[in-house]
Amino acid sequence: MAIQNTSKSNQAPAIKRPLKAALMSALICPGSGQIWLGKKWQGIGFMTLSFVCLAVMMNFAIERAQVIADKILAGEVALEYSAIYAQITQVPDGDMAQISTWITWLFVANWLTSVITAYLVGAKVSA
Repeated sequence: MAIQNTSKSNQAPAIKRPLKAALMSALICPGSGQIWLGKKWQGIGFMTLSFVCLAVMMNFAIERAQVIADKILAGEVALEYSAIYAQITQVPDGDMAQISTWITWLFVANWLTSVITAYLVGAKVSA
């Protein structure tokens, strides 16, 4: 009696290369799909822009938290949840709000562009 190799039939179908690259850029880090496809510098560009945007957003968040903490220590804001929550949800003053909005949109646009280009590059490489 011959034993047949059924390992192929039990395996799930492999994810296509363009989809895998797009998912890597979407779920792991923008640019990771490009690096996986061999487009090293394109991937590094997407990653660098993402990390710069994240660093700027973190800097804004830390500055804002520091201002609120200083107000609490000075007694301008009560040390209770509702007062602190009111300070956190308040719109930032000046150019800070506009800059943080632009940085956030730049981050989102970079992420989406990374996913789309990873898919397109993957489709081009697979063809």
